[in-house]
Formats: sequence, C-alpha cells, structure tokens
Amino acid sequence: MLAKIRKMILHAKTKLTVLVGMFSLCCTLSNIAQAVPFNEISQMVFFGDSLTDSGFNNTFTLINGIPDKAPTFTTFDGYTWSQYVAHDILGVPLLPPGTLFPSLDDKMTNNTTPIFVDPTRPPAPPVVPLNGFNYACGGARTVAEPGINFYWAPSVQRQVQNYLSTAPKVLDPKAMYFIWSGANDMLFGISSQLNPIAFMQLIDVTTTQIVQQVEALAARGAKRIVVLSLPNIGVTPFITRLAVTIGDPSLPGNIKNLSYMFDSLLNQKLGAIVKRYKRHEVKILYFDTYMALDNLILNAEAGEPTVVSGVPFLFQNVTDPVCTAPLAILCQQTSNNYLFADSVHPTDMAHRALSLEVENKIRQWA
Repeated sequence: MLAKIRKMILHAKTKLTVLVGMFSLCCTLSNIAQAVPFNEISQMVFFGDSLTDSGFNNTFTLINGIPDKAPTFTTFDGYTWSQYVAHDILGVPLLPPGTLFPSLDDKMTNNTTPIFVDPTRPPAPPVVPLNGFNYACGGARTVAEPGINFYWAPSVQRQVQNYLSTAPKVLDPKAMYFIWSGANDMLFGISSQLNPIAFMQLIDVTTTQIVQQVEALAARGAKRIVVLSLPNIGVTPFITRLAVTIGDPSLPGNIKNLSYMFDSLLNQKLGAIVKRYKRHEVKILYFDTYMALDNLILNAEAGEPTVVSGVPFLFQNVTDPVCTAPLAILCQQTSNNYLFADSVHPTDMAHRALSLEVENKIRQWA
C-alpha cells in the first residue's frame, strides 16, 4: 500500500514537469474587468465545500452537545472568509458569539439543496431550512458524490443547479458569484491511493467540472464570477502527518506540485471560458489562494506579520491544528494565532486574512 502511494507521487511529479511546460504555452486568465464600485454589487452567491460553508448542517453542533459552536469548519467564535466578505461588502450581519444554533437569524446560509442519499448509511442529520445565498456544504466534491466525511453533502454542481432552478431566467448582471471547489476531490485522490494515471485524470476532470459550473452561470447571464484556486495542500497537517506515517519526507513537496498543477489547469480552462463569453462581457476573477496561503506561512516563518488592508496577521504556529476535535466544525478552541484549525481547515484568523485578500482583489478588479 505504501509502495503504491510512493509510486503514485513519483509518477505524478514526472508528469507534472511535462504538463507545467505545456501550461506556459497556453492562455491564462486575465483579471482585467470594467470598474464597478462595491456599492454597485447587488448581491452575492457562494458555492463550495467546507472552506466556504456558512452553516449548511445547522443542527450538527447541537446534536453533538455544543449548540454555541457555529456549524462551520473553523475555530470557536469564528467565521469563514465568505461570511466576512458578505458582511464587509453587503453588510450581512455576523451572528455574535454565544448564538445558539440552529438560528433563524442566519441570513446567509442556504441549505435547501437536496442532499445525497445513501440508504445503506445512517441518515444525515436534519436541518432547519434556511434560504440565504451561500449554498456551500462541508464535504462537497465538485460533481462526484458521496461527499468527504459528510457523505450526504450535495456536490457543487448540485448546488449550482439548485440555485439556477429558482433564479430568474436572466441572472442579475450586478450580482457576484463565488466558486471554490476541488479540495475534497484532491483529498479523495490522495486517500484512495489512485494510480498515477487515474490521479492525473482526476485533476483534469475536476478542473473541467469547476469550469462547467462557471459556464452554467455565465450562460444564464452572470457577469462577474470569482473562482478561488486550491491552496497548497502539501502544507496541511494532514499531509505532513501522512508523510511521517508512510515514511516519505518528500510527500508534502509532491502534493504541493500536484496542487500547483491543479491550479494551472484551472486557470487555463477559465481563460478559455472568458474568450468564449467575451461578447457577453462575462468577467472572471481567478483568486490565487495558493499564493495567499504561502505568503502567510513564509512571513510567519520569518517572524513577520502579513499586513492585509492595514491589519497585521502574525501566525505563531503554521504546522499544527489548534483544535482538539478531529473536525473543526466541533472545535471548541479559538484561533490562538494558529493557521490551521484541524488537519485541513483554516482558523478564523486565517479566514479573516483570506477574506481581506479576496476583497482587495475584488476592489482592484471590480
């Protein structure tokens, strides 16, 4: 088994070298767009997984005995980047610490997307229906189902289809749409120990599937779509611990390369969509999460804060999770200057830094 993982990574790295060379010959996405002030952004809609989820499974923490923990995959009393962005740009209230969940005061979450049903597994926890504008659900893959950890998680494709099924025939041109997907697909590939060819196919298929969701929105009239890239999965506690378990110190670097390949393919394919919809004035902002996370880590390792919009973020631990619970949705610790909440999810502090970076890019782009 371990030999299979090592073989997969070695072969993937070899293929990556060839593919990266090909990327340099392909078109990439331009982030130039017509100026629109923040106050002209009429609404926002979010699609994604646990990195964006604002509380889809809103009874989960109550069922697990901690109703004052928000049902989000970050640290206690914290928020995700999507919640911060919606608050800063649209004025959507952030539920105060001490709020008991589920809460009908959550005006952001939309958990109406039909979940994946597997009669051979225990049923998904019930939810209190919410009709907000963030459709993201923890565990979601881009198209494939079941989800990761939360098997019932509706895919990003299903989220987009659910939104479009009730949206106006022609979408609001002043709305802004956000898609962040692919992390769970990559984690599936790593955990499943796919053979090298299958892993390459997974990356190619997943990036195509993300772009298909972008195209589905563009075809209905969406004019501004923000797509976030994958972070460097190789720096997560999940990968660093796996490297120790299998005795392969090169694993984090190899997964870093695979993350880079994923993002390069995604950027290239988004560029093709921009060209296809150019006459429709569809603008796509590709946000480089990979670079944003790496900057936080590099500055922390140098003992320096990362200053975003005048706010300093000095992380004192960028390698270990702060939460004692295995999943951040059940975390009872605050950020405490850590970067990671659990083995893959960011702390509230990291989400805040990311949100400000996203807002800066929107400000420059929008």
